[in-house]
Amino acid sequence: MVSAQRPGAHRSIAEALSQAGEGALVSVEAGRYEERILLTGAVTLAAQDGPGSVEIHASTGSALVVDSEEVRLSGLVLSGADEQYPVVDLRRGQAAFDGCSISGRAWTALLARDQGTLVARDCTVDNPRGAGIVVTSPGANTVENCQVAEAGSSAVVVAAQGRLTLRGGTLTGSGGNAVCVNGRGHATVEDTTVADSRKPGLVVEEEGSAELRRVVVTGSTGPDAYLTSSAPVTLTDCTFSGAEGESVHIAAGSAPLLRGCTITGAGRCGVRITGAAKPRLEACEIRDTPLGLVVDSNSAPTASHLAVHDAHQVGVLVTEGSAAEFGGLTVVGGTGGVRVLGGARLQLRGGEIELAHGDAIEVGEGGTGRFGEVTVRTARGAGLKATGAADVVAESSQLHGGGVVVDTDAAVRLDDTVIAASDTDGVRVLNGGSLVAERCRVHGARGHGVRLDATGRGDLRSCTVEGNEGEGIRSDSVEPVRVHDCEVRDNGGPRPAPTRGGRPDPANRAGAPPEERDGPGRPDHGTRPEPSGQAGNGPLAELEALVGLESVKQEVTGLINLNRMTQRREEMGLPMPPMSRHLVFAGPPGTGKTTVARLYGAVLAELGILGEGHLVEVSRADLVAQIIGGTAIKTTEVCTRALGGVLFIDEAYTLTNQGKGSGPDFGQEAVETLMKLMEDHRDELVVIVAGYSEQMEQFLSSNPGMASRFSRTVEFPNYSPVELVTITRNMCGRHYYELDDSAHEALVRYFEQIPKGATFGNGRVARSVFESMVSNQASRLAMVPGTGDAELSRLTAADVPELPGGDDTDPRTPGPDGARGRGSARLSALVGLAEVRQALAARLSGLGQLRAGQQPVALTANLVFEGRPGGGRRSVARLYARALAEQGVLAAGVLHRVPLSVFPARWHGQAETFTSDAFDEAAGGVLLLEADRPFADRPDEERSAVLDAVQRAAQAGSEVAVVLSGEAPQLAEVLRESPNLAGCFAEYLRFALYGPEELAELVLRRLARHGRAVDDGLRQALGVHFADTAHPEGAYGAHRFADRLAAAAPTRTIRVADLPDGAGAAAAGPAVASTAARA
Repeated sequence: MVSAQRPGAHRSIAEALSQAGEGALVSVEAGRYEERILLTGAVTLAAQDGPGSVEIHASTGSALVVDSEEVRLSGLVLSGADEQYPVVDLRRGQAAFDGCSISGRAWTALLARDQGTLVARDCTVDNPRGAGIVVTSPGANTVENCQVAEAGSSAVVVAAQGRLTLRGGTLTGSGGNAVCVNGRGHATVEDTTVADSRKPGLVVEEEGSAELRRVVVTGSTGPDAYLTSSAPVTLTDCTFSGAEGESVHIAAGSAPLLRGCTITGAGRCGVRITGAAKPRLEACEIRDTPLGLVVDSNSAPTASHLAVHDAHQVGVLVTEGSAAEFGGLTVVGGTGGVRVLGGARLQLRGGEIELAHGDAIEVGEGGTGRFGEVTVRTARGAGLKATGAADVVAESSQLHGGGVVVDTDAAVRLDDTVIAASDTDGVRVLNGGSLVAERCRVHGARGHGVRLDATGRGDLRSCTVEGNEGEGIRSDSVEPVRVHDCEVRDNGGPRPAPTRGGRPDPANRAGAPPEERDGPGRPDHGTRPEPSGQAGNGPLAELEALVGLESVKQEVTGLINLNRMTQRREEMGLPMPPMSRHLVFAGPPGTGKTTVARLYGAVLAELGILGEGHLVEVSRADLVAQIIGGTAIKTTEVCTRALGGVLFIDEAYTLTNQGKGSGPDFGQEAVETLMKLMEDHRDELVVIVAGYSEQMEQFLSSNPGMASRFSRTVEFPNYSPVELVTITRNMCGRHYYELDDSAHEALVRYFEQIPKGATFGNGRVARSVFESMVSNQASRLAMVPGTGDAELSRLTAADVPELPGGDDTDPRTPGPDGARGRGSARLSALVGLAEVRQALAARLSGLGQLRAGQQPVALTANLVFEGRPGGGRRSVARLYARALAEQGVLAAGVLHRVPLSVFPARWHGQAETFTSDAFDEAAGGVLLLEADRPFADRPDEERSAVLDAVQRAAQAGSEVAVVLSGEAPQLAEVLRESPNLAGCFAEYLRFALYGPEELAELVLRRLARHGRAVDDGLRQALGVHFADTAHPEGAYGAHRFADRLAAAAPTRTIRVADLPDGAGAAAAGPAVASTAARA
């Protein structure tokens, strides 16, 4: 018994505990007890007069420290005034709290760490200065029906190896996140209410995992859920409402499962999937948001039975190279249904889209759409619209109220599809568009059933066109229009002209009445349409609008004019010397060669020189087989597809420089077959070969007939720094960002200073910089409470990434003059990693000697980096890339990072395609392949497909150095599974853990980057701090420690007094709590 006045009772709790036996009950009379309690034995502490009657308060240190097998506390109020130590510190054993109240002012109120285990029921926690509950212990921690209100940072944090089940209760008004899971922590959250978080409500990041069931999140300033973890994350029957911006944000390759979740009333977007994320959405619903679902940045989600209601702008947007697969999609209300843009791909099987007005489905900007069994209803707008090189196939679908629009360069195929009651034409093919329709029915349109403009192309087979107010099939096109076995009846205009064998009468435009015929023979050349670029639109105008490339524009425009004059001379009967239209496009990657080739074909089609003008883009793999006779078949099939258009062969030089052994040269067979087909189809095919300038010269000299067939070379130069800034600014505008003046100046400096070799990525680098700026802005604004709407769209100089080579070298130590040697010098100046630095110095020296002697360096630059997270592997890889460029081994020296887990391998050939693209993106630089944990969890056949593809690409790629990076278990598994891949690497380097003195040096260098000065004793104090405190996050943790220290210090000079206490819980605090509200 503890009582301040009762005779015979203990006057303090500590006194009672000193005499209590194992398993004793210590009853405490009502009152306030100013003392610090250390529990080392099994005991129960209870408030005699019920919950709230007893307060244990500590002015310094922790009020309660548990270092016992088992303790129970009932009805107590635990409080502390110390701003360094948590109120409750659970170090060992299970501590059960029942009806207690915990109030603190340190970085966290309650900490469960090491071997401590927390069990709390019906408790309240408040802490206006920091987190409510932080769990880093791996025990069976459980918090039930508890309340955490107005925490200064995050309400609940699960970090390191922590495990927590959070059931029931409320988390309100958190200054950071309501729940944050990171490190390798795991949280199960059930039946919990989260409200008014001032940063993302639920965050699962790094390698944290979570199971969230029936969680309700409302009123978040940031996203309701921010999911970037590489570990499994599941959200089931969760409800999100009222987020100011995005409601659910999924990024960084994460692959969570959302099942039965509801998202309502987000200020900007219901769900955003970005950064190569691969989530699954099952039976989810999004309501009343400007944008329903947004998929961008090469993400690959799958969704089934997703419903989007009343999206004010767009229901579903898939863009930026993403690939989405949906089944059973419903979009109802709003003004936009489904959009596929920016080279993205959407496969939709089964669905219903119903809009009051607006386009139901739009595919553009090189997007691909595959739609099956989709029903569309829209009153004002297109049911299906294809623009800008889109490729669309729709089958077994129904479009009511809105027709089909096929715009310039788009291709649409319709099978077994009904287009009914369109308020304009049922199907409209604009200039340059292409339509193939089979077994379709078009009826009830207020305009024509099917209408083709002057250069539209159409092929209608076994279709029914009936009951339309205009003509059934109206064609004003000079291009081929085929109408075969179609039934055209009961329409308002005249019947189409008869056809023979499925082709239109050559004396008649398909669908035109007899009185409009031009007469036999070709149309009057005096009325031939000029390329639409003359009028300010079309391919010529698009070519002129491209950034930079002035010499290319002049060259291509001259070729177009030459073709035009050749036609005119032929029409006048004047002779013209033979002219080859085949071209060589030479220059570094990312300079628009494919785009210019597409526009060149489109102009030739408008001039009537090519039948269709479409672009077929291929590489060596599309032309060359690995069996005798197979190459000729593949090459012929590709050329047949390209007839009437342009065949664009990227990296054509690989056809002639791969034969290193004594076996058959299948690439040469492809070249010989190609030259014969070019001769056989000289009037039907334009071939453009592309690649680096030096290699293309070798390609032309590899065959006697090559130079005569490719008589003209168009050189594509690197973009200038100003042009690269313009490209980046255009990307910003397309995604509703803006650059302020400081960002513009920083970008100019960046592009002026970045190394530019023959393989510099140009536009690809600009895209990479833009994506980095967006990511950096998100990280910057996430740390600033109350960010305004304008700031969300503004990019500043702080968001511009560092030049390749940003690292942990000493900013106070200048490098050598000039760019050469700087990467090597910064490698040698890195903190710690002595063995790694020594090995890399020797390797770089050897590679430089090989290069100077013009000896091959293939595979000798490829390395394996083994180490723990935060061990500096990525920084070293960046500097290694730069040093290779300085030695002349690589052209650009840029690092491209790709985790193995993002390589797709769902079907045959998918891994090879992705791998080829990854190596192309990294050309001239270092490709950093990370053997991450999610990759180890994939099925055996998928892992094998990815590793085989990487191995083949690594052996073939002479322009890319490959670094395989990861922790020891993952690397061992990868190299054991693929011995051939292991043979592609020249050296295996192990990254040792940083010691205390090295971590201290990392902090000092980081502070120097912040412009901070330090007093004389700080280095020693930091060394002591890191010696006493476990910091498994290495350099990453040291950098965060420095950032937090710089932000909190009151003066420019950091003093020993500014450091947190280096012992116990206070020392662990900053390293854990600084991650709590990162998102």
